[in-house]
Amino acid sequence: MRRTRLTLTAAALGGALLLAACGGDGGTGDGGGDDDGHTVAVVLKTLSSPFWLQVAGGVEDGAEAAGIEVTLAGATAETQVQEQIDKVRAAITQQVDALVVAPTQAEQLQPILEQAVDAGIPVLLVDTDIEGWDGKETFVGTDNYAAGVTAGEYILEQADSGSIALIRGVPGNPSTDNRVDGVIDTLEGSGIEVVADLSANSDRAEGRSVMADILQANPEVSVVFAANDDMALGALEAIKSAGVDLEDILVIGVDGTSDAVDSMLAGELDASIAQNSYDMGRTSVELAVELLEGGTIEERVDTGVTVVTQDNAEDYGATLEEQAADEDVAENR
Repeated sequence: MRRTRLTLTAAALGGALLLAACGGDGGTGDGGGDDDGHTVAVVLKTLSSPFWLQVAGGVEDGAEAAGIEVTLAGATAETQVQEQIDKVRAAITQQVDALVVAPTQAEQLQPILEQAVDAGIPVLLVDTDIEGWDGKETFVGTDNYAAGVTAGEYILEQADSGSIALIRGVPGNPSTDNRVDGVIDTLEGSGIEVVADLSANSDRAEGRSVMADILQANPEVSVVFAANDDMALGALEAIKSAGVDLEDILVIGVDGTSDAVDSMLAGELDASIAQNSYDMGRTSVELAVELLEGGTIEERVDTGVTVVTQDNAEDYGATLEEQAADEDVAENR
């Protein structure tokens, strides 16, 4: 097997997280460490989407290589902030050695993360930063504004005029907001006019609903940028239901998920600005271990982006298949 599977079980008492050994035989694996090893809690936004399964895949491999134990959890949806807070609180109660978190909402998560720091648990942020918070050890993830700029540049390569609809994620989420802002700034002064800027909570069904409303008000829209792939795919469903020819509309998402790749291979989604989600997960675990072993880590690690289009989707998809966590990670969390 490429990796030892993390088995996650539903925990009693308010969603407490159980440890899963990543080295086989209940030990710490071949990555070194003492008999007890390090325990790192990883709390993602959710484990119910392909993007987060990619992050989880990196966590699995990083934990196995380091020979540590991990706690891997996520809320049922990115909008369920209190669920994530409860899972972080459970990790603190278990007195884990380090905590890796992808905050759903920075302002609401910061107080519980500060409790972790006060308890002597170092906190590493992944995917979403908390700007200005000095309590974190590092941030590992994408420069989301730069990802938006890359998307804007791709759009300008494909079209020099038209109208664009922008679909944001959960209101107040800096990651998805920064992506949209990067697109807006890049298109400024071009012949492409913003005709809609709405939120769909990073959800595919809401992406479909929002896009249906956009098409009713702006049937001439020629470009759609959604701040994640799930919303982009939902938008595509609405576009097809409305009878719009996909040749007449450019649709771009962000994340580079397996579902997005399948859509590109089917000739539907035009592009995705892929975050290197697997690298986020693996790097965050590796840095946690380095920190716990007395090393010094960088304050910010940019894992970069890859532009995936219908031309390179097949090769990119093969890589994703190798990297993703098993789907039962989400089913058994």
